[in-house]
Amino acid sequence: MKNTTQYSQKIKKLFNALRKGAEKPKESASSDLIEAIIFVALCQDCPESSAKAALKKIQSHFMDYNDLRVARREEIVEIIGSDIAEAPKTASTITALLNAVFQKYDCLVPEDFASAGKKNAREILEKFNGMTPFICSYVMLTVLGAHAVPLTDKMIDYLKANDLIDPQWDSTQTTSFIEKQISASNAYSFYAVIRHDSELTNPKAAAILSETKKTAAKKKSKSKK
Repeated sequence: MKNTTQYSQKIKKLFNALRKGAEKPKESASSDLIEAIIFVALCQDCPESSAKAALKKIQSHFMDYNDLRVARREEIVEIIGSDIAEAPKTASTITALLNAVFQKYDCLVPEDFASAGKKNAREILEKFNGMTPFICSYVMLTVLGAHAVPLTDKMIDYLKANDLIDPQWDSTQTTSFIEKQISASNAYSFYAVIRHDSELTNPKAAAILSETKKTAAKKKSKSKK
């Protein structure tokens, strides 16, 4: 395994390069736990733009989120299928999470969730049926303002493909490492720019890291002269 310092340096250089000159991503802060859960479940395996379109259709079709909670999976798939690639899986995740919230709080407006404290809130979320590390981190970041960096499976594959993390690390190890490298104030920005690059047909990472490597080699060569 490489020295983690090397991974740390490369991650920070890539992050700084990707956000340089780019418009600062607008953080999707939300005080609505349920809406955040539905949105992040929708964008777990597809672009956020598709998730936003699907969320609008859900809001137009269903009377409220409780109506969505008790809806048949087939009905949800019919509504979101044109936007969400893995619609059946996503529909099951949404209803599982909504039912988990309802079973714990006997409603979908858990007023005491935010007041539970960040540590307790994370523990509560992690126990919900249908919860994933990505969904949990996204909710912690956007709803509670916690220091969390959401990573989709595609983002993790991207980090591994560009030699930015150890290929043997699982999602938990990867997330833990990234959160140690990225400050809380930069968490959403990191998520946004890395996610965007990971979803491009031709990500910029390879070129950026290659150029960084060449620059380092030139500096090393000059220092020897």
